[in-house]
Amino acid sequence: MIPPQVFDLLHTGVSVIVGTRDSSLMPESSRAWGIRAARDRASVTIFLTEAVSQQTLRNLRENGLVAISCTRPTDHVACQLKGRLRTIRPAEQADREYSAGWHRDFIQELVAIGVPADLCEAWITGPALAIEIDVTEVFHQTPGPGAGEKV
Repeated sequence: MIPPQVFDLLHTGVSVIVGTRDSSLMPESSRAWGIRAARDRASVTIFLTEAVSQQTLRNLRENGLVAISCTRPTDHVACQLKGRLRTIRPAEQADREYSAGWHRDFIQELVAIGVPADLCEAWITGPALAIEIDVTEVFHQTPGPGAGEKV
């Protein structure tokens, strides 16, 4: 489901924004602290900080629908993944280590565009939940021709 070029993009320091909605179609978004695409390219795991993602978590539990926007800050290469909730679970040690590696890569991206590293280090990224998502659609979102097209 996830094309190779998108799979590769997801394993760089991309910004990860998670969009959900409630039963009244009220949108909600949260920042995820990393994304890991499964080897079979059919699912992803995102990492959310529970304390600041309460409405996103309620929405996921209520309807299971999610849109995940990923953008690499240095070149604005972007994609959107749509999917359905598989599981919500506490992040395990391997998840926390993966998220920490993603955080380092994300900081490098931000520093490359002029954001002070110490500002990035101030973010509270844990304790985290690991949210597993079955990917149902992938869209090209890089600005320019083809933006919004299904991949």
